[in-house]
Amino acid sequence: MRRRAIYRHFAAVYDRMGADHHSVLMVAYTLRLMRRHRIRAESVLDLCCGTGTALKLFHREGMRIAGLDGSREMLREARRKLRGTGVTLYHQQLPHFSIVEQRGGRRRRRRFDLVTSYYDSLNYLTDVRSLGAAFRHVGRHLRPGGWFIFDMNTPEALKTIWGGYIWGGVRDDFAWIWRNEFEPRRCLGICRSTFFVRQGRTWRRFDEMHVERGYDNAVITDRLRRAGFIVRGLYRCFGYQPPSRRTTRICVAAQYRG
Repeated sequence: MRRRAIYRHFAAVYDRMGADHHSVLMVAYTLRLMRRHRIRAESVLDLCCGTGTALKLFHREGMRIAGLDGSREMLREARRKLRGTGVTLYHQQLPHFSIVEQRGGRRRRRRFDLVTSYYDSLNYLTDVRSLGAAFRHVGRHLRPGGWFIFDMNTPEALKTIWGGYIWGGVRDDFAWIWRNEFEPRRCLGICRSTFFVRQGRTWRRFDEMHVERGYDNAVITDRLRRAGFIVRGLYRCFGYQPPSRRTTRICVAAQYRG
């Protein structure tokens, strides 16, 4: 997932346009899921951590946390937000990532109690092999019995929320327009984004293109199973009901067999 190209300029306005609010909602929801499934986690890795909002909230819960993202610019924003917390941030791309640490003169893979990934970051993996590879690498960074909690856009979301719609917003010092389309054959949502940011007396324009793929729930659960996970919960995001055909966002709570 080549996130650097699509978050190079977006990073500077990401929080200002409220895009990090989803992380606030997801951390609260994750904490509820942890109580529901009796998950005890002292260490957390947040994949595609963006500007670090989720990391900051987990840190407030007393957890040892680390974040990983493919965008240097997003990580730069996260470092500002997390200054003084001692949080470790890694610049790596999905699906293949490896976090190692030095202990007693030996290098070993770092393992966590919980791995999270929010705001349809995994939808940016637009082929099934890459999705499966990401799941395998998550498993390699979990302790036996550890948990993986993530949310994803569904095909219904890309069809009904992305497909054919134009979204926009205005602030005092920046504005944006998102032109969306849906490609049904490959189940791809394509968002062509244009931003205008005030710089002194002038305005600067930058453009990005975001592409996400929607996956059937059966494909997601199958790839998790192949990667060594047991799906303990598959929900309509923010609730506890199973998804329906009209569900636009799912959340998965999966446990690693080890």
